[in-house]
Amino acid sequence: MFRCSWCMKKIPEDQSIYSISVKFNEGIDFSSNEGEIVQIYLNSRKTSVPMIVTTSDSEAKKHGQDGMFTVCSPKCGEKMKNALAKEINTFKDLRF
Repeated sequence: MFRCSWCMKKIPEDQSIYSISVKFNEGIDFSSNEGEIVQIYLNSRKTSVPMIVTTSDSEAKKHGQDGMFTVCSPKCGEKMKNALAKEINTFKDLRF
């Protein structure tokens, strides 16, 4: 079961899930955490949020996605995307 990276509510298995994909800036390396859910501290929110680290052999990685933040709705997605845009030291590209 996933949690929404914005509102932190559990997302039931029978509910649609959305994601925000990110590409890391050069020098940011989470390769030792491939396939794991890690906590990322966001200065703009003053809290940590869960992020899935893509694996090197995944379709997501082949499409340039290094990490994915799950969200429960487009509304939470827009809020999360705006917060992530402020974290320019970590991410260089956001997709929803």
